[in-house]
Amino acid sequence: MENNNSPRELAEIVENAMREFRSGMEHREQMSTRIGRRTTQIIRFGMIGMAILGLALFYLIFILTKDFSQVTVHMEDMSGYMLEMQADIGSMAGDIGHMQKTILGINDNITVMPTMNNSVANMDGSLLNLSGDVHSMVEQIYAMNGNVGNMAANIQLLNRQITDMNVTMGYMSGNVNQMAKPMKMFPFQ
Repeated sequence: MENNNSPRELAEIVENAMREFRSGMEHREQMSTRIGRRTTQIIRFGMIGMAILGLALFYLIFILTKDFSQVTVHMEDMSGYMLEMQADIGSMAGDIGHMQKTILGINDNITVMPTMNNSVANMDGSLLNLSGDVHSMVEQIYAMNGNVGNMAANIQLLNRQITDMNVTMGYMSGNVNQMAKPMKMFPFQ
């Protein structure tokens, strides 16, 4: 087999092949650049969206934490008021007991009047029931005071958990920034 190609023809073939190769490489480079730009845009929009959501979440957590601290303060005030009320109702129950004894003494002194005696006996029973009701109210208020104290402790626990969540979100923000660092190495924007 003889090679009939002249050096000029070989040079043209090589030149055409190199031109086509160069054109193919330019298309490949343009395609890579477009893919890189689109990927960068997607990542940027994703990061912007995550940053906006993170800011909104931090704002909501801040508001919730502030409101819960105010609720805790008001619960503690309410607990003090309940203790005062309990003391007042306790003294009221004692006064009703004294009233009951006094009415029993009056009842003994006016037994000559049967109608009045029956009315006083009914009053004595009503006061006895009232005294029992007030004593049961004192117990219920005491139980309610304990429940309010438990609620204040639960709100403080929730406050601490929200604070821990704030710290965790801060770590997540740092991780997102760390994840975005490789994108800064690319030359295109």
